[in-house]
Amino acid sequence: MNYKEFLASSKLAKVTLAVLIADIVAGIYVVTQIAKYMGGTASIIGVAALIIIGALTWICHYKKTKISIAIEILITILLVVSIVVLGKINSVTGEISRTTEYEVVQIVTLKDSNIDAADDFSSYILGYGNSDNGAYEKSSDILVEHNKKVKESRPYESTDGLYSDLMSSKIDFMVLTSNTRSDLSMIDEEYEDKVKVIFEKKYEIGQAELKAVDITKEPFTLYLCGADLSSGQDINSTGRGDVNILLTVNPNTKKVNMQVIPRDTFVYIPCRGGSSKLSYSGWWGGVQSSIESIEDKFGIDINYYAKINFNGLIDLVDALGGVTVYSHYTYSYQGYSFVEGYNEVDGKKALRFARARKMLPQNELSRGQHQMELIKGIFKKFSENPTYENSMAVLNSLSNNFVTNLPEEDYYDAFKLIVELLPQLETMENHSIEGTYQWHYDEVRDGYYQYYYYPKDGEIERVRSDIEAIIEGK
Repeated sequence: MNYKEFLASSKLAKVTLAVLIADIVAGIYVVTQIAKYMGGTASIIGVAALIIIGALTWICHYKKTKISIAIEILITILLVVSIVVLGKINSVTGEISRTTEYEVVQIVTLKDSNIDAADDFSSYILGYGNSDNGAYEKSSDILVEHNKKVKESRPYESTDGLYSDLMSSKIDFMVLTSNTRSDLSMIDEEYEDKVKVIFEKKYEIGQAELKAVDITKEPFTLYLCGADLSSGQDINSTGRGDVNILLTVNPNTKKVNMQVIPRDTFVYIPCRGGSSKLSYSGWWGGVQSSIESIEDKFGIDINYYAKINFNGLIDLVDALGGVTVYSHYTYSYQGYSFVEGYNEVDGKKALRFARARKMLPQNELSRGQHQMELIKGIFKKFSENPTYENSMAVLNSLSNNFVTNLPEEDYYDAFKLIVELLPQLETMENHSIEGTYQWHYDEVRDGYYQYYYYPKDGEIERVRSDIEAIIEGK
C-alpha cells in the first residue's frame, strides 16, 4: 500500500499527519527563536535535531500510526512549553531593547492648584524660559493638540524667575523641558513634589550609536547609566545621569575594570557646543550625548550601554531577594541607617545607599564608591543562582525600567560571560577619580554660576591607561 492509499485508508493517519505538520512548523519557529539568542551553532544543532525528530516521527506516522500519536503528543507538549517560554523571553527582550530616546516636554501647574486639563485656559498665563530652545514652540504645539489657548505665553530670562512666579501664583503654568529641569535641580531639588502635570508630549531625539564587537572574543566597554528620570517614569525619556560607570571586560584574559565618573565632571557636550556637567549631557542629549562627552574627556571608545532608572534599581534588588553591600562609613540617610561593613538591603534601602553623598566624607567620590559596591553586591547575589531562567526573571522585573543597546543575539553570550566572570565581578577593585570642585560660569547656559568637578593632574591619563590595559590584555 502506497502512502496515498495509506492516508485514504485511515482517519488516524490523517490526524497524525496534520499534527506532524503543525509540530514541524512550531519546531521551525522554536529553532529560529533559539538561534536568535544563541547564535549559529545553536541554529545548526536545532535544525539537525528538527530534521532527525521530524524524520523519525514521520516514519512512525507511516509505519506505526498508534505509536506516532503518543510521540506527537509528547512533542506537541514540549513545543507548546517552549513557545510559551520563548514568548516571555521575547516580550522581555523587546521591552529592554527599546533604545529610541525622547525629551518629555510638560506643561505643569502647582500641585495644590484647582486647574484641570478640562478647563478653559483663556484666562491663564503660561511661562517659559526665553533662552530655552524650543520651549515656546513645543508648548504651543501641545496646547494646539489639546485645543487650548492661553491668555498669555510669558517669556522669562531665568528659570529662577519663572519658578518663583509659578510658586507665588503670578503665572498659572510653567513649561518643563530638559533645560528647565537641569536648572531646577540646582534651584530646588524637590520641585517635582510641588507641581502636577497637566499635559505632556514626547519629542524623539534618536538612538545611541552602537560599536558592536564579538563579545565572546573581543574586549569591550559598557557604559552603565543610572538616570534620574525627573521628566517621568519612561526609561526612554532623557534624565540627569546620576550614575556614570564604565565596565571594561576582556573575555580572553578574563580581566575586568570598573571606573566611576562623578556626575559633576566638567565635560564637553557636543550637542550644545560647550562644556558643562556630565549629568547635564544626558539630560540635554540622552545617552548618546553622555557617551560622546565621556569618550571626548577620556579618549576611549564605548561599545554598549545599559540604562536603569531609580525605580528599576529598586525592582532589581527586590527581584534578587535583597543584596549584601559593603559600606565604607556609618551614617543615616532618609530614614535608613548603614554601618561601616556589610549591610543587608532591600530595593528601597539600596536606592538610598546608592544616592547618599552629602553626609559622606568625600561627597560624590564616596557615593561613587558605594555605587560600585552595590553593583558588586548585585553580581554576588546573582552568583547564588546563575541560571538563564533567573536572569530572565530579573530582566522581566526591570522591563519598564531598564534598556540596553546590546543586540538581542548577544544576550545569551553576555549571560555566559557574566557567569564565567562572576568571581572577578564580585571582587573587582573600585576606581574613583581624584580631583577638586571649582565654581565658575557655565559655558552652555549664560549666567549660570555652578560648581564643577575637575580631575587632578594625571587622573584622566590614569583612567584611559587602566581601560587600555584591560583591552590590550596587559
